Amino acid sequence: MRIRFYLSIWAVILMTILGSCNQSSLDKESFLNDILVIKYDSLEMPVDSTISAVGNYNHVYHKDAKGESYLVVSNLNNELVYFNLNRRKIVKRIKFQQEGPHGIGYVGNFNFYSEDTIVLKGLNPLETYSLNTDAKKISTFSTSKFAGFQAREILGQPTTSISIYDQYVIQFTQALLLRDLSSNRKYFDLNSKAFALLDLTNGKYTFLPIKFPKTMHDKKEFWDLFHITPSSAIIQEKFYYTFPGSDSLYFYNINTKQVKQVSAPSIHSVHGNGVVVRKFTSLEEYFDVYAQNISYVKILADGNNNRIIRFIAHPTKKWKNSGNLNDVLISKPFSIQIFDSDLNLLGETDVFFDNFYDFLDSFVGEKGLYISNNHPENAKIDERFLSYSIFKIGK
Repeated sequence: MRIRFYLSIWAVILMTILGSCNQSSLDKESFLNDILVIKYDSLEMPVDSTISAVGNYNHVYHKDAKGESYLVVSNLNNELVYFNLNRRKIVKRIKFQQEGPHGIGYVGNFNFYSEDTIVLKGLNPLETYSLNTDAKKISTFSTSKFAGFQAREILGQPTTSISIYDQYVIQFTQALLLRDLSSNRKYFDLNSKAFALLDLTNGKYTFLPIKFPKTMHDKKEFWDLFHITPSSAIIQEKFYYTFPGSDSLYFYNINTKQVKQVSAPSIHSVHGNGVVVRKFTSLEEYFDVYAQNISYVKILADGNNNRIIRFIAHPTKKWKNSGNLNDVLISKPFSIQIFDSDLNLLGETDVFFDNFYDFLDSFVGEKGLYISNNHPENAKIDERFLSYSIFKIGK
């Protein structure tokens, strides 16, 4: 059963604002810049009728107090499903209520504050919940109570995440959509802060002193929603983030307040950083613009080796107009950059051209970098299993 993640929020807002080195032999072990080993190992886990083998982007790697490793996935029954990675099977489910005193609507982004406490986004874009492992609400946190946040929704997308450090939760806050009265043109206010810091001990929201990239501040340049939606990760006290429309990678030290930025354009880009801002008037044109741009899409933290992994989606002309932005995204070839924790670039892989791996469905676990083999165009998909190739991350 294939059920694709439909990015309805992007589509709704959009309608409102209206070469080649082919690496097709991926089954043999090879080294790329001494930083990544292809097909070091593999993982298959059987799924049931509530879980699609394709497009599982809402998941978290979790290691419990006993050292057991899990991939926790949200499913079609509003549950969190725990796959034990060593036993390769489902071992636990948590069912959430949609309505009532413990209702959350539908499961969105989530993460683990402690062994017994889950921080979760539901249907309401202004609210975040903490719940216990019996799916009972502990607290409800709302941005509507705090100045500057009332209209700044916290939205969950496949590339966004909930980061947790000590008692703090860090989330992306959607930029305000404004109208230029002289031209009657709508634009995002990107000369603004991009991340909210929630203190779980008192429920207070504040902004981190992190703005959208300066290259996006000009009101005369219209940026689409996708390219301003960041991906983030955390290693100890360092909060890392990247924006698809910028080659820069950043970290913010939560304790020292230090901010560091490095420019790291893909080595495969022909023109500058490869991000070309273009005008569009329709949804189809928007998809086409996105297909033609390089996008610095997603980062993951490898805390064991103090590494940051960044996926870069490269231009493509091969995509189908299904009305789903994700179809464009995963149709694009991709490469992988690896940085140390101080943002020194260690290397970038060759470009993966074959539609074999779905890089959005990826995580870092104990054995390395796991990337899904279940790309929708992969003819070898066995829909009875979640299937991942494991890439060993070099030192």
